[in-house]
Amino acid sequence: MSKDVILDQVFPVRSKAVLALRAAASSADMETFQNLAGEADTLAAAFGRAPAAKRWHALAVALDITRLLIEWEHASLTAAIDPDRFLRAARLRLKQLRGEAESNSFRDKLIEVLSVIEGEFDFSGIGSLRLQLAAIPLPVAIYADPEPRVPDWVREREQPRAEKAPDLTVAFLEFKINGTTAEKIHALRPRENHDLDIAVRVSRWPETATSLVLSPLSLDPQSSYDLPTFRFTRPSGDPPYLFQQRGRMILHVPQSLRARPFEFTYTAEFEPTSTERPVSIAGQRTLRLDGSSADRQPITGYRDIDTKLIALRDKLRLEPLVPEEDHDHLLTVLRPLANLMGQAVQDDKFPAAISEAEFQKQVREWLRQQPDIGSQLEEQAHSTGGRTDLSFHGIRIELKTESGKKLLPEDCKRYASQPASYAVGTNRRVAVLCVLDCSPKKDVPFPMEDGLFVYPIDTGTSPVYIICVLMQGNLAKPSDLSR
Repeated sequence: MSKDVILDQVFPVRSKAVLALRAAASSADMETFQNLAGEADTLAAAFGRAPAAKRWHALAVALDITRLLIEWEHASLTAAIDPDRFLRAARLRLKQLRGEAESNSFRDKLIEVLSVIEGEFDFSGIGSLRLQLAAIPLPVAIYADPEPRVPDWVREREQPRAEKAPDLTVAFLEFKINGTTAEKIHALRPRENHDLDIAVRVSRWPETATSLVLSPLSLDPQSSYDLPTFRFTRPSGDPPYLFQQRGRMILHVPQSLRARPFEFTYTAEFEPTSTERPVSIAGQRTLRLDGSSADRQPITGYRDIDTKLIALRDKLRLEPLVPEEDHDHLLTVLRPLANLMGQAVQDDKFPAAISEAEFQKQVREWLRQQPDIGSQLEEQAHSTGGRTDLSFHGIRIELKTESGKKLLPEDCKRYASQPASYAVGTNRRVAVLCVLDCSPKKDVPFPMEDGLFVYPIDTGTSPVYIICVLMQGNLAKPSDLSR
């Protein structure tokens, strides 16, 4: 049995890993640990059947967990959305490592050190954790035991005599809309012409083909959109071939707040249709276009609040644990609440301090006036041993008032755990917190749309999202501000 000497590959990676773990934290750490984890995994594969393969796989997981912890700290310090998702991912990677069948002393020591992240863990512990990982001894194996390889003469015997032509692949490289790379869900103003640029790479050109046609497909009614069909003629030169072209597109109708984005998939076909098949399609060939238009189809009557509401909707749609039905019910109650938030500033609708009971009465009356809510709004529904203020199809609405001091959006976080508990007790991932700041004001109110935001509450396993609506009342008269 042959064994390969791979010490010259192993030792540099081990050295770099120890130095990186011992080094002071920096913004480049995320990429450093990502690269090191990849190199360690490559070495684990190179060891083949040798016992060292398991140890190097465990090291790769530990380095990746370190990278996730660094990303968690960076995302938290830069106010990214749901930074705790990186901590949850690190814990899941550790759980997977612990669940692997074969055990060894190095892997067990890594798990022992990393177990600290499963409890109360904050950023200050990352540096100490890195030093502990660096101190765990790893026997540096010299020999690999690769999987046996099939001899070339066997492969040649199994191959057909006629040489097979290379795969025919059309790879979609890029979509650009009005000169900007298309986003995962791209916002597009309806009833206006927009540029659509496309770039594709073709691995080779079939002998009988005269042109390549890229056509859009969609389940949406064809009368609601016009997207271009791209056509490319036979090129000259050697493959692969790169093609770029620009067309025009338009969405004929805007979307409602609760509608899913338009979705278009481009297909590739050579003409004439009798040309060689199959054609392999690669790359991102789907366009998702959001035709919501706050100015052409107002939602709350307040332009900037509408824009914020659409952005909030798009962020929550990226959360796979929130079902579409809950999205719809949430948006149904947020629309009138966001409108009331705008009225509160425009008309000083709450000119004096009021109790929570009075605030609940006024909000309940306002919501019941909405035809799509009406009798379906519940009051004092039970959840997790308590009573919720208001509820709509399981979406709990908690109401609070503050008359002592002015509130800013970040101040509302102290109220968020209560509606989060109600949401969990109703088997939901979202809830609404509506806060009225009716404290006496002596300065200018903040922009009304800033009162609409999301708090992710970490439950230890997965987040619950609290959508906060902060209304400003008891405002100072503008003339008093100049005295």
